[in-house]
Amino acid sequence: MAAASPALTEAAFFARLQSLNLPEKFAVAVSGGRDSMALARLCAAWAAKTGAKVIAFTVDHGLRPAAAAEASKAKAWCEAIGVEHVTLRWEGEKPSSGLQAAARSARYTLLIEAAEAHGCCAILTAHSEDDQAETLFMRLSRGAGLKGLAAMREESNVAAGPGEAMRLLRPLLAFSRQSVTAYLNNIGQDYLDDPSNIDPQFERVRVRALLAALAEQGLLTAPSLAASAEKLRLAEEAARAQEDALLDRLGGCFYGWGGVSLDRWEGGLPGAAGLARRLIHAAGGGDYAPDEAGAAETVEKALSERAATLGGALVRRHKDRLWFLREPAALTGRAGVAPLAPVLLSRPLLWDRRFVIEPLKTTAQKLEVAPMGSAAASFLGSKAGLFRGPPEALAALPGLMRQGVLIDAPALPFINTENLTCRPLVKERFEGRIVRFS
Repeated sequence: MAAASPALTEAAFFARLQSLNLPEKFAVAVSGGRDSMALARLCAAWAAKTGAKVIAFTVDHGLRPAAAAEASKAKAWCEAIGVEHVTLRWEGEKPSSGLQAAARSARYTLLIEAAEAHGCCAILTAHSEDDQAETLFMRLSRGAGLKGLAAMREESNVAAGPGEAMRLLRPLLAFSRQSVTAYLNNIGQDYLDDPSNIDPQFERVRVRALLAALAEQGLLTAPSLAASAEKLRLAEEAARAQEDALLDRLGGCFYGWGGVSLDRWEGGLPGAAGLARRLIHAAGGGDYAPDEAGAAETVEKALSERAATLGGALVRRHKDRLWFLREPAALTGRAGVAPLAPVLLSRPLLWDRRFVIEPLKTTAQKLEVAPMGSAAASFLGSKAGLFRGPPEALAALPGLMRQGVLIDAPALPFINTENLTCRPLVKERFEGRIVRFS
């Protein structure tokens, strides 16, 4: 059985911050709950000791009547310990489905943008050892693969839409919720209890109760689950290294227009299924990668039938190479799928989760970005011969439009683009080192 988690003390917490090389100015996400209030108090103590600057941000999602009052309470507690506090509000219409995922995306987007605006170089969140254990248990119940079962990291990278990456730090991961509560009791700090934390309609609440019952019987504990998650993280890193080496062996090549190709495929090699999964995710525009079995099957189908689709990606043979592209019909429209609407280019834009497009100068003209679609061939004319990838790839590339007319193809290196920059994210998506929220 894994060793018990350490007691949460200032000294133990400061050691975690030192190992993370905390910047001089950083942000803390504070909901007012026990974990985040412990984090706020400890960061305030760190700031007092080192002279660092900490700013607390609370996100009011506007989903519960009590949310505004809770944000005000968190603000009062933070300011009482000398921590500057800002409340962020999720404005606008809320989705009727997928609300939890949308709220999470909105929360991180608001936090990242606010941290950048205030000159912070990192965001700290209050995920604990128990959060780690609960997450692993929930993913096990869904039959997740190695990537899904790997532990949350103490440090990762996040970005808001087209923005630059921001460090996301979780210095409480080594500490249990029980030790967090003990720390708060010792210093006399009050905290809020979100009613959703005891509402059994939420999966995490049910898992929390089940794990508590199992721990009482000595059958399964949060430290054991967290230790397993950490071992799985190391195994996932080893698997990724194997897949990266296989990519080189198979002649993998990333292109500035957002595609990937291999000079051959050897599906029986170790790591092949994982590599297929990552390549399909990299070329497609989806949030999540497909499962390994489905990805490997799609590649084999493309080899036998010349083309196959999965997860918004098109896999096809072309000129003796195997290509991974964005599926054109996913953007230009098909039965049950509307075409991707044009987007006004007035500021940096994360387009189709595959490109960061940024205008270089302001203009009175209303320029829009939309898939090139069938207009690509006539726009390129004789220059189409300069494109060495499969012809279908052109339809799914971003085009700059003026009043519905294609006037520029910024993703193509042989087109002289003066109005904007266009950066492909295909390699970033393959590497999976940055989570982008939009």
